[in-house]
Amino acid sequence: LGLLVSFVLGVVIGLILAYYRNSPIDMLFSLFSSILSAVPNYIWGLLILIIFGVQLKWFNIGELRGTYDSSLTPGFNLPFLLSVLEHAFLPVLVYVSGTLGTWVLTMRNSTISVLGEDYVNVARARGLPRIRIATAYVGRNAALPMFTLLAINIGFIIGGSIIIEELFVYKGLGSFLFWSISQRDYTSMQGVLLIIVLSVVFSNLLADLLYIWLDPRFRWGDNI
Repeated sequence: LGLLVSFVLGVVIGLILAYYRNSPIDMLFSLFSSILSAVPNYIWGLLILIIFGVQLKWFNIGELRGTYDSSLTPGFNLPFLLSVLEHAFLPVLVYVSGTLGTWVLTMRNSTISVLGEDYVNVARARGLPRIRIATAYVGRNAALPMFTLLAINIGFIIGGSIIIEELFVYKGLGSFLFWSISQRDYTSMQGVLLIIVLSVVFSNLLADLLYIWLDPRFRWGDNI
């Protein structure tokens, strides 16, 4: 969920910044994105806990520990689902904070390079609407390298974010891997690492298939 949110926001914000490059809003968001990408996600987690949890008391840290309220019965019922979302909010927010800047800067740079292409100038000369040029011509081509990074990140995210899960006592695969290492449970370690390896391999395959679907130049049977 955190990867999906940060990717979508990064693509949209990066596309907008490229159109308004060298403007005050571009400089402000680029600086902010650079700071976000430079600071590790676990530092954002500590800052959120200290500032918003301890100092401002916007949320109760103790009640949000774990993956859901232990007094509820797991199942497809509204109270349980709301509890899962409530407990996942802070870990997702931390992950988005740590990865959003990279997506924004990558999409901005990719879009700027695409804006100078001949087919974009031809589309403008034909009088096509600006929104169509931005989505069908600029955005689609600028997002091609982003989908490759997204697929690779999907593979690694299956393994979980160990530090974030330990910070929020969130019982995911990352926390389970950390427990297996600390307990020297080699069988469990091998199982988790096997899942990570398989997810990375399949995510790279997914990236190749996405390229074929998004870019006609890579389709089977086409002459390159």
